[in-house]
Amino acid sequence: MKKLIVLILFTGLLFLTQACNDILSETEPSAAISQEVALNSPEAVRGVRVRMYSRMHIAEAMNTTWLLGPSALADNTDIGSGTRFEDFNNNIREAGLGTGAWSQLYDLINDANILIEAVPEGVITEGNRTKYTGEAYFMRALALHHLVRIFGYEPGMAPTQGEASGFDAGVVVPTSPTLDISNVQLLPRESVTDVYQQIVSDLGSAIGLLSQEADSGPFFITDAAAQALLARVHLYQKDFPAAETAAQAAIDLSGTRLATAAEVESLFDETTTNPEAIFTIDVDPVTESGGINDGLAAYTSMQWFGQIPTQDLIDLYEPGDSRLAAWYTPCFNDVTSSATNICSAVNSGNFELHKYAAEQGLFADDYVHFRYSEMLLIQAEARYYNSGNVDAINRINDLRADRNASTLDPSDYTTEEEVLDVVLEERRRELVAEGHRFFDLKRLGRDLRKAEFNENDGTSTITFLPYESYVYLDDLPDGEVQLNPQLIQNPFFD
Repeated sequence: MKKLIVLILFTGLLFLTQACNDILSETEPSAAISQEVALNSPEAVRGVRVRMYSRMHIAEAMNTTWLLGPSALADNTDIGSGTRFEDFNNNIREAGLGTGAWSQLYDLINDANILIEAVPEGVITEGNRTKYTGEAYFMRALALHHLVRIFGYEPGMAPTQGEASGFDAGVVVPTSPTLDISNVQLLPRESVTDVYQQIVSDLGSAIGLLSQEADSGPFFITDAAAQALLARVHLYQKDFPAAETAAQAAIDLSGTRLATAAEVESLFDETTTNPEAIFTIDVDPVTESGGINDGLAAYTSMQWFGQIPTQDLIDLYEPGDSRLAAWYTPCFNDVTSSATNICSAVNSGNFELHKYAAEQGLFADDYVHFRYSEMLLIQAEARYYNSGNVDAINRINDLRADRNASTLDPSDYTTEEEVLDVVLEERRRELVAEGHRFFDLKRLGRDLRKAEFNENDGTSTITFLPYESYVYLDDLPDGEVQLNPQLIQNPFFD
């Protein structure tokens, strides 16, 4: 990935230089060279590919918010100091995950569409065409899924009462590239079902192409990464046999394994190898770090402590669970090299979330989007429906055994609610601040769980926002709705 980032800087200059030269040579003003013309060199095509990857670095909404926001919206993390995700913690109207990410996600989709459809024959080798196109299908699917789970309900999960009863609008699904202003299309929102069909189709195309030609992971998109996303998507669709199968394919193709209890502490340390990583956005701390303002570590463990683990979350871990000692440490300001008690306002142990610790320096952390543990937990949930509670709980025990946690007795969890409760609890323990908690509650139609800590007596008060509440759907950006008369706004935001 670092080589790719260097290339985009070079290629970006090529684009800019060519555009400026053309403008200067014209007697009439010109905005820029057409991308269709600019794609007539291998360097330009590689530049689009690099730019597509680099979108995941550009804005905080595409990285820190993507991973940490769902914890703040639900019950995993709460506000410590300043205002970092304070609106998320309080579920303030129009403070969701999508408004800031909308344009970046659609820019990423357009880069993908360019690579899929607009590269002329013979400009790049057939091997590279296969690889780049496969990567583009994956990226389009990834962006569409993130968009539709923010702005729409999951398939079949629209509320049955309230203003959003039966609401089935998904998101806009552009599948043709916009190369210049003349072919801009203003499209309506597709139904949730149609969006998911497009995502599954794209991932099928990605898997077919990447199985023929791909760079090795986890810092490049592979067929294993595409299978991992497919497993997640099928889980959201409640297609449990397909979810279990895709999760196993992701594990097998990636060659990943569960980290041992001793490895948990360094699992997110970028200076070591992550044995679980299936797809990771690699961050160069010099050029790509979110820095002191926007990095994951800046929000959680380095200086600002904008998001602190709730007492409710910490109480889920048993003493001796390797995750408790590895990912929750006493609040310490690394910038001033001094301890602080600011975290005691959120949990009794004065713990920070130390999952992201910027070992590379400059507040830089890699963004792990898919890993073995998520695939295992997808399988655990799917197996309840595929083969029963014993298989489901035993799959969870596979994870717990490598986390020094006690073995669960399958006979204690027999009903659907009991099994889902234990799956959700294990997902909280394992996947905290990896982009899941809010969406886990939403995809299951659960009321939004909030935990408020009382520093005086060390207890947590649990409240719930009903599933019919407006907070479950982010509002489309006002400017987009005003620009495109075919866009309908979400309920509660009219």
